[in-house]
Amino acid sequence: MKTRLHSILCLSLSILLFVSACGTAATPFSTLDNVTIHTQAAQTVVAELTQAAPLPTAAEPIVPPPPTAVPSLTPIPTIPAPTPDLRSIPVAVVPTPAVGEPAALANRNTTIFSGPGEAYVVYSSFLSGSTARVTGVNADRTWWVINVPPAPDGQGWIAAEALTVSNADSVPVIAAPPVPPSADLVPPGPDDPQAAASVNVHVRTGPGQNYPSFGIAKASQSGRLLGKSEDGLWWVVRLDPSRVGAGHGWVMAEFTQAINTENLMTIATPPAPTLYAPPPPAPGAPTVTSTDNLNVRSGPGFNFPVLFVAPPGSTGETTGKTSDGAWWQVKIAVEYSADGLGWVSADYVTTQNTQNVQVVGSPSAPPPVGTTPPSEGIAGCSLAAQQPADGTVFNPGTAFQAGWVLQNTSGARWDQSEYDVRFVGAASNLRLHQGPDLFDLPSSVDPGGTTYIILPMIAPFDPGTYGEVWQIALGNQPVCQFYVYIEVK
Repeated sequence: MKTRLHSILCLSLSILLFVSACGTAATPFSTLDNVTIHTQAAQTVVAELTQAAPLPTAAEPIVPPPPTAVPSLTPIPTIPAPTPDLRSIPVAVVPTPAVGEPAALANRNTTIFSGPGEAYVVYSSFLSGSTARVTGVNADRTWWVINVPPAPDGQGWIAAEALTVSNADSVPVIAAPPVPPSADLVPPGPDDPQAAASVNVHVRTGPGQNYPSFGIAKASQSGRLLGKSEDGLWWVVRLDPSRVGAGHGWVMAEFTQAINTENLMTIATPPAPTLYAPPPPAPGAPTVTSTDNLNVRSGPGFNFPVLFVAPPGSTGETTGKTSDGAWWQVKIAVEYSADGLGWVSADYVTTQNTQNVQVVGSPSAPPPVGTTPPSEGIAGCSLAAQQPADGTVFNPGTAFQAGWVLQNTSGARWDQSEYDVRFVGAASNLRLHQGPDLFDLPSSVDPGGTTYIILPMIAPFDPGTYGEVWQIALGNQPVCQFYVYIEVK
C-alpha cells in the first residue's frame, strides 16, 4: 500500500512539472513590429548613453568582474546511454473525451510522439487506462492522433497497437510531419558539465515550447552543457556553431540525465518570439503548413536573417523551392519583405498540391561580416554614443545589453511605420543578439533628431573576437549602419 501511495504522489508531481514546463504557446499577433524592447534595464542604458554623448574618444573599456574560480572536477566517465523508461518522462495531461466523441483508451503504458514513429520527438508517457480525444489517423491506420494541448501544434501520435479506439471511423487522415533533423550537439569531455537525452527531445532557441526548434537531441545522445535557465527547468547545450550561429540551444532538463552541473551559470532568457501567420493562400494553391514554431527567413539558408516566426498550423502559399527540396519559398506580407516572399525549411512543414511547384532562384547570401568593424559606414546617420565600447572584454557566456544613440543626418524623416531595424550579419556567423532580426524603429525620427537601439546579447562561450552589424533601412535601402565588437577571454 505504501508503494502504491508513493507511486501516486510521484505521478502527481510529474504531472505538475510537465504542465509548468510546457506552458501555453504564445498568442499570435497581427504583426512582428510590436516587439517590446523597452525594459526598465533598457531605459537605464539609454540614460547612461545620453549622458555619455558624444562618445569620448579615450573612454576606458568596461571590464567586468573577474570570473569566479571553478573547482576542478574529478574525472569521471561520460554519462552512460540511458535506457528509455516511461517512468522518467512526464505523464500526459490531456482532455477527457466527451460521451460519443472519438476516443482512445490506453491498454498498456505507452508513449506520445510528435509523429507516427519512434524517430520523432517524445512528448510524454501515456499510462494504461488513460483516455484521450482522437483527432486523426495516418493513412494506414497504424497510428492515431490525439489532442495534446502542451504540444506546439496540439497533436500527439500513439501507435494503434497500444490503444483501443472507439467512435473514430470518420476522423480525418493526417499527413505525417517530417522527421526533425539532428541539432548537432557538441560531445562533452569526461569532466564537462553534460546531459544525455533520455528520449528524442527538441533543442530550441529559448526555454519554452513557443521558441522555434534547432532540431532534436536523439535518445542516448550526450551534449556539453553551458548553463541553465533562470527557473532551472532547461539546460543550455553547446551546438555546432557552423550550423547554429548562436552556438547554443535549450533543452528541457526533465528529458535528460545530467552530471557535473553544480557550477553552471544561469543564462538570461531571450525575448520570446512574436508570432505572425502568413496571408491566407488562394483556394487550391500549393501550400506549406508549419508543424512547429517556424522561422521565416529572407533566403534559403540558416545564415539568412529571420523575418518573423510563424506559429504551428500556419498555412502559406508556396511559390517555389530550392533544387534540393530543402527550402520552400512562400508568400508573406510586404511589411516583412519588399518582394513579399520568404523562405522556410522543409524540415518543419507539410505540403499540399506542391507537385508542380518549380525550382526558383534565391536571394544572394548575406555578405560575410569580418572580425573587425566595417571601414566605411552609410552616410545617413552619425553615432552619438555606444555601450559597450568596441573592444570591451567579457567573460564567456556573459549576458549584456548593447545600445546605440543614432542621429538622423539623412535629411529625410525616418517614419516608424516605414523604417526597420534589421540584422545584417555576425562575424564568423556567431550571433550575439537574443531576439528578432527585424523590427520597427522605437519611434519616428526627424532630420537632426536621435533614436536609440537596445539589443539584449550573450557573449559567446569560446575566446575570440566577435561582432554584429545592423542597419536602419527603408525597404531594401539602408540609411544607417551601426555595429558592436567585443572580446571574449
